[in-house]
Amino acid sequence: MSDPDNAPRPLPDDDQLITYLDDLDDLPSVKEIARAFGLVAHQRAPLRKRLKALANKGKLNHLMTTSAATGDNSEALELPSVLPLKIISVTSNCDYIAKPVAETLHQQGQSLIIPHDRRKGRAYAPGDEVLARISPKGRGRYVAKVIRALSASKTSAFGEVVKTDRGFILENADRNARHPMDLQIDSSLAVEAGDLVEVEIHQGRGYLRRTAKVIRKLGKSGGYASFSPLAIAEFELPHHFDDEVLAEAEKADLPNSDGREDLTTIPLVTIDGADAKDFDDAVYAEPHGDGWRILVAIADVSYYVPEGSALDREARLRGNSVYLPDMVIPMLPEALSNGLCSLKPDEIRGCLVADMTIDADGQKTSHRIYRGLMRSQARLTYDEVESVITTPDALPPAGLAPDLIQNLLSAWKCLDQARRHRGALELHIAEKKVQFDDQGKPIAISKRFQNTSQKIIEEMMILANVAAAETLEDKGRLCVYRAHEAPDPTRINGLHDLCRAMGLSFAKGQVIRPKDFNHLLDRARSKLGEGDNQMLNETVLRCQSQADYRISNPGHYGLGLMKYAHFTSPIRRYSDLMVHRSLLQESQITTEDADDICQHISDTERRAARAERRSVDRYSASLMTEQSGHILAGRVTSITGFGAFIDIMDFNAEGLLPLGQMPPDYYHVDTTRGVIRGDKNGIELRTGDQIDVMILSVIPVKGSVLLSWADTGLMRENNTTKRHSSRRRSATQPRHGKKQHKKQKKQR
Repeated sequence: MSDPDNAPRPLPDDDQLITYLDDLDDLPSVKEIARAFGLVAHQRAPLRKRLKALANKGKLNHLMTTSAATGDNSEALELPSVLPLKIISVTSNCDYIAKPVAETLHQQGQSLIIPHDRRKGRAYAPGDEVLARISPKGRGRYVAKVIRALSASKTSAFGEVVKTDRGFILENADRNARHPMDLQIDSSLAVEAGDLVEVEIHQGRGYLRRTAKVIRKLGKSGGYASFSPLAIAEFELPHHFDDEVLAEAEKADLPNSDGREDLTTIPLVTIDGADAKDFDDAVYAEPHGDGWRILVAIADVSYYVPEGSALDREARLRGNSVYLPDMVIPMLPEALSNGLCSLKPDEIRGCLVADMTIDADGQKTSHRIYRGLMRSQARLTYDEVESVITTPDALPPAGLAPDLIQNLLSAWKCLDQARRHRGALELHIAEKKVQFDDQGKPIAISKRFQNTSQKIIEEMMILANVAAAETLEDKGRLCVYRAHEAPDPTRINGLHDLCRAMGLSFAKGQVIRPKDFNHLLDRARSKLGEGDNQMLNETVLRCQSQADYRISNPGHYGLGLMKYAHFTSPIRRYSDLMVHRSLLQESQITTEDADDICQHISDTERRAARAERRSVDRYSASLMTEQSGHILAGRVTSITGFGAFIDIMDFNAEGLLPLGQMPPDYYHVDTTRGVIRGDKNGIELRTGDQIDVMILSVIPVKGSVLLSWADTGLMRENNTTKRHSSRRRSATQPRHGKKQHKKQKKQR
């Protein structure tokens, strides 16, 4: 039996840590804090994460925070004037907390702050390494200025524990990790095969001699049930609200009618996906002269989340909600996101309204933005609205007026005409979505293209976003723009070569406008098959610049708009909340702070996108675990220097076909034109080709599917396909090796 007196004590809560640190005059280390609370060695890692979380929320001053987050000893040494640093956290003010890369220095517990430089576009994330100039700022405290970014070597990883004859190893969750690592496991952690863990990497002599020490258990692997917890840990997604934030959310109450227009008699409706729980926009349209009056009512989140409150600090830190396949990590507590802020049917809600008129050509002729009280008439889904649109004489659901959806459709047709006239980019891209059964088990990955009902909402949201940006510009107020610049010409070179290979003309040297891409895609739609056309759409998408948030306005290239902001989703995006406050003149934020926040929320948006993408990849792989050894049809989506990525069409999953798993030959690879060509065997594999492949191995925790060339592989010849026959081999037999390459080069 274990001795209860010697059992590890629970971690102190936030209030206990804050009280302890506030009472100290000197800088404590993690080891000292752990000792004060009677914690054992393996509890230091979660303690350090707790301290970092408090720092990010601005609840600890920099002096205390950095010492606790960076080292185990509090003896201070004088630091050199120039030093490599590692970013360990980002504060709520968008400053960076860092530690020296050198072990002998970062264990001394110095406080290192890198103030965010708003004049530089580069934003850093935890784990990034930089070369910095160091300046002392008081006892044990330093300020650093970044000279340049350094390539970082990972010191932590996540993965699954695997039992082997020689002990435990880590199956790294990073898809690019090639080799497993031997694990060091503290006996007090009770780690078993199949557990998901976080490890600290220890570099030995040579890459293959790395070992890893388990510092935290994330739970059982257990297939798909572990993917969201893994994404939360891997991308450091804040997913718990502290008591202060929850208390503020629970105290919230509905606004009264003071200063608000009564819209409760207008039949506004929400239209969202079937699984949506937070409804932050409602719409209505009615004839107006030869055009339309369109109302877009948005949840009045700024009423419930005042600037500087605990709710505001947490929302700013998160930046946005994160939508993983089986769960949502909301920006705001559920009492607000799914409660008072959500525009539920038949319930009074406060809203901010964009009241707009358009003419018959879809051009906005007037707009007004004001606060109101509304009552949604119905919660509609995209599929319900689409059914009414596509079915003759169909009546709207929920007993709505017969012309309600028809008015929305007619108004959208005008807006769509205006969109085409200004030449907004028209991409036909399918969205991957994980489908679950009633027990929450994943059963398929579906691909869905945007339908008319979704386009109606999109265009009305765009119209409201333009109205918000124009209002702020006209009144000279701070605006957080959704910025999207023209693509870098160097990124379009590959598209030129791909078009040439497909028999399409797309001249180099021209100034590329969105309508030029549209003309190319229109020609491709009539000339190519659906698979090739889809691949071309995705290539055009990869050419585009990445959108972000700024207080300067370069315009929105993809939408063909000069004034554009995000206004319509304040429940799930902090940018929209900032726009609401500026419209209502409720913000005291400085231009410099707003610029820093824009950098931060652009980073959190990209982090969320990566987490969502990796989770879908893991679900896709998990659904293919039963297919190992099977031959399936696929389509080449891209060519790399080490092989080809293949879309497994029946499963909507992507796998890698390495050169080493193709029939024996020396292969010439042209990544620009998207071609792999065998030197002697006649195989030519191009982007867009259909090919049969064997599923060689599937590793769900990595989200990876490894493929092998199948004997029934298809290849292209003069725009037709013929069957290529190769000598039958075992799925695990190597097809292509370095020795063979060297021998062939020597013979030639």
